[in-house]
Amino acid sequence: MSSLDSTPSNNPDTSNRNDNAAAPLRLSLMKLAGPTILGNLLLSLVHLAAIKIVASLGDEAVAAVLAADRIYMAIQLIVFSITAGTTAMVAYAWGARNPDEADRVMKLSMSIALVASLALCVLIQFVARPLVGIFGLQGPILAEAAEYLKVLIYFNVCFAFLAVIGAGLRAAGDALTPVWVVAAGNIVNVILAYVLVYGAFGSPQFGVRGAAYAAGISYLLVAIAFLALWQGGRLILKPVKQPFYSRERLAHLVRIAVPAGIEQTIFNVSIIAFMWVVSLYGTAAFTAYGIGVNVLSLSIVIGMGFSIATATMVGQHLGAQQPVEAEKAAWRNLRISFCIMLLIGVALGSNARLIGGFFITGAEIMDYLVALTIMVAIVQPLMSIEFTLGGALRGAGDTRSPAKIMGAGFLFGRVVLTAIFYFAGLSVYWVYAALIADYIIKALMYLHIFRKGAWKTAFARSRREPSAA
Repeated sequence: MSSLDSTPSNNPDTSNRNDNAAAPLRLSLMKLAGPTILGNLLLSLVHLAAIKIVASLGDEAVAAVLAADRIYMAIQLIVFSITAGTTAMVAYAWGARNPDEADRVMKLSMSIALVASLALCVLIQFVARPLVGIFGLQGPILAEAAEYLKVLIYFNVCFAFLAVIGAGLRAAGDALTPVWVVAAGNIVNVILAYVLVYGAFGSPQFGVRGAAYAAGISYLLVAIAFLALWQGGRLILKPVKQPFYSRERLAHLVRIAVPAGIEQTIFNVSIIAFMWVVSLYGTAAFTAYGIGVNVLSLSIVIGMGFSIATATMVGQHLGAQQPVEAEKAAWRNLRISFCIMLLIGVALGSNARLIGGFFITGAEIMDYLVALTIMVAIVQPLMSIEFTLGGALRGAGDTRSPAKIMGAGFLFGRVVLTAIFYFAGLSVYWVYAALIADYIIKALMYLHIFRKGAWKTAFARSRREPSAA
């Protein structure tokens, strides 16, 4: 028998699989989603604080940070796809009362993420300028954006480690520890951003690059803290001295990660392509879009919290042989997230000008920002469907369906409509409105695929499928 199929641990605190199958797992939605939402909210606030700090350097400085950050998140698609496999496999192993397998999955995921992040670190040094240049940046602003990206990518290994260990902890049911550790790093990030951007307290003045150094250093410090906690046995996932590599485990992780990587690629390409089209309407429209997305991320993090919580609950229930409980948990989470995101969307939309005024004062940018905020606020309930049911599918090991859905929304909702609006000479407001069609398409497809129920056997199928690995 391979290590992938090893028997559950004999830990006296865990029951055998038969007992587990008979008694539904007691998983608290708020204990899983609440800390995740709080953590993502803190991260969003840090991004907004960085924009606020850089804003005094001028609109072009803000555009440089927005462009570089967008490219940085896009190149993390490999890491994010790996964490999709980590979440599904760790949750399944934890639900099956097999912590040793969860440890093996974590170590394998970290190894793959380390190699991928190092490769990206080297590559980006050569292509940073043309990547950020696709948004139409020129001259000094282009140079600053490229340097920002080059600095941030040096800390990519730390970011990858944080992404994997955070995904593993949440999949095992501990969503709180990542929050308080990262929160401490966020405080450091904001303080350092102010010091390094402006040269406060005798520090050299780095300008835009100072925000990148601040983010990178905070990643490094948080990674060191997590590594110490993990190696010291202070986390729910305990490191075990055991071999973690097996051909079967790697193949299984790859089969889950590759479709997730395709989904992330489509997602990031769609955002970058959309930002590129918006940039054709000028710096004001582009800057408004970048700020608007960051402001609205305060509501989007709610959906992300439900997505991760639902992935954990579905994965653990399926690992415990409880598919009915898994489905009930997904529908229950969707009802709650739909109502919450609807209320938050209304609140953001009705206060769009007040919120935008905190970051920008230019009348043209403000008008664009208000219009975009209202349009995205309209689709918040639809986003809850994508986040919650998407999390359920990924937690079940079905990463192919979200990739197909993302592709359909991108092609028909963004590419086709955006091209029609642009070549018809319509204003950027029409381009912003293409977002609504994108989310309508994805919401309908998620509801259809989830109701079919094939996702309940996706994890088992991904184990049996042949692989070239």
